[in-house]
Amino acid sequence: MSATHHNARPEGTFLSAVADHAQIDETNSSNLNEQDPLLPLSSPRDEASTASENGLLWLMGPALLAGIFVKAFDIAFLATSYSRLASDLQHFKDASWVMLTASICSAIFVPVYSYLLPYHGIKRMMFIAYGSFAFGLTLCTISTSFWQLLGSRFVVGFGSSGITLLSMIVINEIVGVKQLAIWESFVTCIEMGTSMAAGPLGAWMYRSFGWHSAFLLEVLFALTGVVVLHWSFKKIACHARYSQSTLLKHGDPSQLPSHADGGGWLLLILAVTTPLVAFTLGDNILRWTDPLEVALLILGPLFMVTFVVYELKIASFPVIDMTPIFTKKYLSVLFQVFGVISILNSIVFIIPPYIQVRAFDGPSFEDWALTCVFLGFPIGAISGGYLIKNNILPVQRIMIANAMALGACCSLFAMRLIKPEVAQHAPLLVVFGISTGLWQSCLLYATLSSTEKKWWPQTLALYYLIETFGADLGMALMSTITRSVAKIGIRSSLGDSKTTERIILDAMRDLKSVRRLNAGARTAVLVAFENGMHTAFFVPCSLAAMVIILAAAMNIKHLDKNPERSDNEAIAPTN
Repeated sequence: MSATHHNARPEGTFLSAVADHAQIDETNSSNLNEQDPLLPLSSPRDEASTASENGLLWLMGPALLAGIFVKAFDIAFLATSYSRLASDLQHFKDASWVMLTASICSAIFVPVYSYLLPYHGIKRMMFIAYGSFAFGLTLCTISTSFWQLLGSRFVVGFGSSGITLLSMIVINEIVGVKQLAIWESFVTCIEMGTSMAAGPLGAWMYRSFGWHSAFLLEVLFALTGVVVLHWSFKKIACHARYSQSTLLKHGDPSQLPSHADGGGWLLLILAVTTPLVAFTLGDNILRWTDPLEVALLILGPLFMVTFVVYELKIASFPVIDMTPIFTKKYLSVLFQVFGVISILNSIVFIIPPYIQVRAFDGPSFEDWALTCVFLGFPIGAISGGYLIKNNILPVQRIMIANAMALGACCSLFAMRLIKPEVAQHAPLLVVFGISTGLWQSCLLYATLSSTEKKWWPQTLALYYLIETFGADLGMALMSTITRSVAKIGIRSSLGDSKTTERIILDAMRDLKSVRRLNAGARTAVLVAFENGMHTAFFVPCSLAAMVIILAAAMNIKHLDKNPERSDNEAIAPTN
């Protein structure tokens, strides 16, 4: 990769302004501690700057919150109802793809927004994101089949990826990295407050009016968000003191490279989709020993490695600039992002069908179980943001303590000591949510603190790419293991016959078909599914062990390099 590319940025664009701020940061930090720490000191801000920031937050806040709100509503509704929705559409065995489709698209297109941001500006890219999200939800509303719904979710994913990335870029540009954790915790409160209401509300609308009604409500929310976004930018443009704000920079599309990094985009798509497709096809359409299945399992990691090497060594205008990535502390944080997000989504993904199986013929806590997780999430996020903002504890300490707590939660799920179908176990679900909320504050802050400010748009894009891919892979693995173990269990209990295969096929399409079986066969099928889900808990437990090791290594390294520093002392950045 040429050095010319790294320094090439369109003048007057959003990223050129970020680079200018980075030069100021480097000057301010030149006399800081020469150690190699993880976290930076906050730089002092004058009163005029603070007032300007507060004004921008008041103006942009409604638009950001509108996008965050509808995105959270959509995720919570599907997280609660995706298995029932797929079952009603005769595709219970493919239920994971209701969630995965938008996530895969989001992972692929997060770098698109980062790539195009210098050339089109934050305003235009935000309208593209909000408009695409609203259009995708409209397609969901008029979908009549499983495959139409998946196509619609693809468009939703394109919009949602931009909402997530651009919202964090805007907030960080206004308040700075030190305040980012506390503001992110506020955003998390909005997301989780929405999720707590959206899950039960969406489930009620589904049962009362059909699943299209929930998507129709989301369309109305999304269109409102587009209107509010237009209002926010119009108000900002009316204030002379914001005339030079990077939020109003239009960019220069004429400087967009004439030759796109087609090889990089192709490798990114293959790297993201190949492992997910392989796990979906395994023991579903193809046997695990089928040559095509084996080839897909091998090609997945190869595409990932090839993508990184291609972007680093060959691409003239890479999809993701790999320059800031290859440092130990950044890679350590990135692997923890992957592990924690995979754990969260693995467990959140498995809870609804798990409750369906365990409380098949009786009342359950299904509509409210995920609400308890979502309730704990903002509590953890606010706590983490407060601890980081006020330097009460170094982020390394928070991460190792939280890694232990997360590992304990995963073990309790695996040992069947947490029963999400029982209301009395709601506090344990809240604790799990608190643990994951703490991680949310720590990981984004630690990620940005591991690189220079001029790389933050690329860093955020990679952060959300890893986050989304980790979430998708966690869900795909849980679905694959559950399906494979359940099939083995059913065949073991009912015998290997055509009747058994028909029972398996019907159950994988629609779990409610089990009601037609006699009591013995029905129990065998349900027990097989439950055992499959518990076997799948091996995934989050293994990832929790990895996260604990990485978090412990970060603490050991910090102690070795800072033996005389107190825990509450701020840590300076390196540049």
